[in-house]
Amino acid sequence: MPILSYPAISKLTEADAKILSDLFPKSTRSHLIALRGVLCNRKESWRTYAHGLVSIDEQAMLTEVSLKCSLKTADRVSLLIDRGVCLQAVATTPLKIPMVGTERISLR
Repeated sequence: MPILSYPAISKLTEADAKILSDLFPKSTRSHLIALRGVLCNRKESWRTYAHGLVSIDEQAMLTEVSLKCSLKTADRVSLLIDRGVCLQAVATTPLKIPMVGTERISLR
């Protein structure tokens, strides 16, 4: 699997928030919160910083996500990658993540 590279300072768009809402329905929003915790851990060996870029070893990261979150969450991360969502932005963008009701995930 490839190395994913993202600008260290990245932000999600409203379109990205819609993708998150679609991939993480309300019953799985706690998995999204756990995923953000894994993605923002700067001490992970699969994540490196250099010259304003965050580089992520995709296979190692997906393995870590499947262990710390779930295999289904790792599958959802693969779908985020396929849809072009920046994982650095998922980790760092302030989000409103409603756990009940009809609200979608949105930017704060």
